[in-house]
Amino acid sequence: MSLATPTGAPCPRCHRLVDETARFCRHCGFPLRSVATPLAAPEPAVAAEPMDYEEVVLPAPRRIQLEGEKISLRALEQMVHAGVEWWQMRLQTGEATREEAITSIEELRKALGSVSHQLAQGRETIRITTTLTPARRFPLGCSRCGKGNRVNARYCIACGNPLVANAEKVQPMSQTLRYTVGLLSDVGTRRSVNQDSALVEQFRLRDGTPVICCLVADGMGGAQGGERASALASQTIVNHLRDYSRNVDRSFDGWRDVVRAAIAAANSTIFREAEVKSSLRGMGTTVVVALVVGEKAWIGSVGDSRVYLINRKGVSEKTQQIAQITVDHTMVARLVDIGELTPEEARTHPRRHVLYRSVGVEATVESDMTEQPLEAGDWLLLCSDGLINELSDEELRDAVFEASSPQACCGSLIAIANSRGARDNVTVVLLSAEERTNQQH
Repeated sequence: MSLATPTGAPCPRCHRLVDETARFCRHCGFPLRSVATPLAAPEPAVAAEPMDYEEVVLPAPRRIQLEGEKISLRALEQMVHAGVEWWQMRLQTGEATREEAITSIEELRKALGSVSHQLAQGRETIRITTTLTPARRFPLGCSRCGKGNRVNARYCIACGNPLVANAEKVQPMSQTLRYTVGLLSDVGTRRSVNQDSALVEQFRLRDGTPVICCLVADGMGGAQGGERASALASQTIVNHLRDYSRNVDRSFDGWRDVVRAAIAAANSTIFREAEVKSSLRGMGTTVVVALVVGEKAWIGSVGDSRVYLINRKGVSEKTQQIAQITVDHTMVARLVDIGELTPEEARTHPRRHVLYRSVGVEATVESDMTEQPLEAGDWLLLCSDGLINELSDEELRDAVFEASSPQACCGSLIAIANSRGARDNVTVVLLSAEERTNQQH
């Protein structure tokens, strides 16, 4: 089965796969007006009031109700003002270019003007009509596409362009790492149905190279819809990755497109089934998937399930031993980004589960992609937000370091979450990378 269909057509210049709505090839910059097929914009909708057992998705274009526990107009105005001040500060301290600051401040001003205009009209709901600040700070700019990247990135997250002098040389796939994986999912203490889904599968490339696929999905849309959505996402993504792997060997370097295409296929599958079955309308799911090939993990994410990188020797220049390498697609995470909330406040914010991006709710979805090099001593932890609700990042790190094996650590983490009254389903997948011994070669 080919993965080309979900991602659109190949670029006429570089022949790499491009998204259906792309105007330019993110690999070579070639104009794609003749390739891309614009999709009709979905009808705007007002987010429903969340129940105590549901996550909520804000369909695009997003609206926010001005009543009850939902975000107030004053809070939104403060959020926009804080964003303006944040970019002004970055400009003054030299952390941003003048062009970046001017563009983002102008967008924020437009958003504030739109809010004021809608308030003057007496509307009970307001619509965010322009983007806010970037989701995260990625200071290393790509010379090809301009996308920001993490400080230690070797390739651009958007176009794959080498970011260091010798990165363009294709390195032979190393056989120096040995991987061990654990998986455990639990309904928690307050739910009757487990809407999470998790898979760990190993398959091989055409030349026999082993590939490991780890996945966590957290469904939403009622007990029946959430369970079905997460299961569909897991099955569709793994099937696409397995089928594609049979046709390529270790020299293949297009895994970013393949993982993104698999998530897009899952989105289409869920969306189509929800349209046919009225009882499943509005179902959707979060997804994090890590495809490990050689010494790299290709990570795709949508929603607020997370992937962490953990290592005793440190995973950043500041020698942090744990780092979240995915971005939460929630309104509260955006408030943290612009300085309106602290990370500690975000953990207990009543609107922390309001998603602005998920799989299956709309006809198309954008997924974040990360290429993560792996080395001996690394751990990749994938989890649903049911775990994050109960444990801090530091507690996750300590549990990993103290565990005797990945499977034992999964059990320990879920036991801790349940001992604290786990309010949601809790799912953990943990992969460890160890140096191979001579006997294991």
